[in-house]
Amino acid sequence: DRVSLPSSSKVGDLRILAQNSFQKGFLSLITAGGRILENPQQSLEDVPLRDGEHLTALWREARLTATRAAFALWSPGADGVVTWGCAGCGAESSEVDGQLKKVKEVRANDYAFAAILADGTVVAWGDQYAGGNISAVQAQLRNVQQIQATHSAFAAILADGSVVTWGDLCHRGISPEIQDQLRNVQQV
Repeated sequence: DRVSLPSSSKVGDLRILAQNSFQKGFLSLITAGGRILENPQQSLEDVPLRDGEHLTALWREARLTATRAAFALWSPGADGVVTWGCAGCGAESSEVDGQLKKVKEVRANDYAFAAILADGTVVAWGDQYAGGNISAVQAQLRNVQQIQATHSAFAAILADGSVVTWGDLCHRGISPEIQDQLRNVQQV
């Protein structure tokens, strides 16, 4: 499809026009030179785009997950997560927005979210006592393959088959005494 915008328009305007034209959300726009147009606030004059230049629109699947009172919407492989709802249950993600790059998966418990990034690291937000704070285990959360959740805690399986848990101690289900026994775990 051919679209037309004033040269003073922004990348976000072009993306919305393309989404409406293709009837698809979560589009990535790529120039003929292979540059991904990521910043919605960037002026089309700054890109730069030539009149009549062809762009590729890549549709990305949208996924949704929820805590007890908040939602998180993301597209696998894309940057960022859109959140809304109760701030105390994970809707307030502004402190971690800059870390949410190439999001692979987002899991939720009742009060917090945890995202696995393409590099195998984890970013968490929401109620700090329910898994929204990973500072105590962040160094261990490398090569994460999978995350599962309980009421107010998370468990991650690492590539080596070990398990790392964080969140409310009562809901983690793994005491320090048995943590070392969890090896070659395939599924939680």
